Amino acid sequence: MKKTLIAITDFLKKNSDLVDGFALIGGLAIGGWAIPRATKDIDLFVSLKKTDLGVIKKLVKRLEKNGFEGELYKGDLRESLQYCIKTICKKTNIPVDIIILTKKWEAEIVVAAKKIKIFNDLTMPVAPIEGLIVLKLRAGGIQDIADISKLLIIEDKLDSKKLIKLAKRARVDKNLIRLADKLGIKL
Repeated sequence: MKKTLIAITDFLKKNSDLVDGFALIGGLAIGGWAIPRATKDIDLFVSLKKTDLGVIKKLVKRLEKNGFEGELYKGDLRESLQYCIKTICKKTNIPVDIIILTKKWEAEIVVAAKKIKIFNDLTMPVAPIEGLIVLKLRAGGIQDIADISKLLIIEDKLDSKKLIKLAKRARVDKNLIRLADKLGIKL
């Protein structure tokens, strides 16, 4: 996992199409803030200068030239994400999901990323707790709810006001309040 994470982040750091950079999200990011959990893939949130299809397709081609194999998946306006490059590292067979952000509130998550130690000798930008919670609420799966529960109890690092504001902008504030109530957590 570590070799793949280094390879993909090195690739992204050299990419001139990135505007605000990238942030780790998903299972590895949860482990950066809370108790680590097993995960089979790497999930990254990436901010590009342009999010038009041509730029994203060129990014996929450059990935292929740099040891990754994959394809672009497009969502529609009803889905929580519009573009995701699902790729796999040819050397390690570890999958990497590169989610291209398309909304202003998503860009703020990348900008607010914190440098966190993921492995003993690897530190990288990780989405803030509030951003991870909102992204997990948008995804809404069983593992996502479990991850949110872990993050909500980190009171010393969680900014409830920021979380509620971001959740409203992402239109998941009612889900957040319901879940917090069920967990007995006051926001």
